[in-house]
Amino acid sequence: MADTKQRIQDVARELFARQGYTGTSMADIAGRLSITPAALYYHYKSKADVLDALLAEPLAAYAELAKNAAELAPAELLAAFVDFTARAHTVIPVVTSDPAVRDLLDERFPSQPADMMAAVIAALAGPAPDRAALIRAHAAFAVVKEATTAVLAERSLESTDRKEILAAARRVLDA
Repeated sequence: MADTKQRIQDVARELFARQGYTGTSMADIAGRLSITPAALYYHYKSKADVLDALLAEPLAAYAELAKNAAELAPAELLAAFVDFTARAHTVIPVVTSDPAVRDLLDERFPSQPADMMAAVIAALAGPAPDRAALIRAHAAFAVVKEATTAVLAERSLESTDRKEILAAARRVLDA
């Protein structure tokens, strides 16, 4: 049964990323798996439940990083986000490409994503940051996320890629 749920999630992730969450129906997912909609509904009661299953692990990992952000040195935090982005890169387009997904996340976790991001930026910006430090923290975070995602769109992330991404993010943060 776990194997079936994983197959459902894999197909849903692909369809959500390509067609959008709103543009994908449970019938689309079932059809792609060559199963009946009833079989799909046996495993997941709704499309939102499928989305929840897809996002559960990345959201938990992000929450853990945000919770521990203040305890990590900026270089360690940036490295942790390179690794997080590498693990979650197949789910990121699902969240970023469809406003309906972001609305669902906001509905289910009203302030959590904003609070988590604020904790990460605060840790990167340092104590009593001025506006410039906050801008550099946001920019360094963006470098990590966007550069890691760009590399993974072309190939697997190699250690030299990781080092270069981290060096670029540190240059931005330390500017």
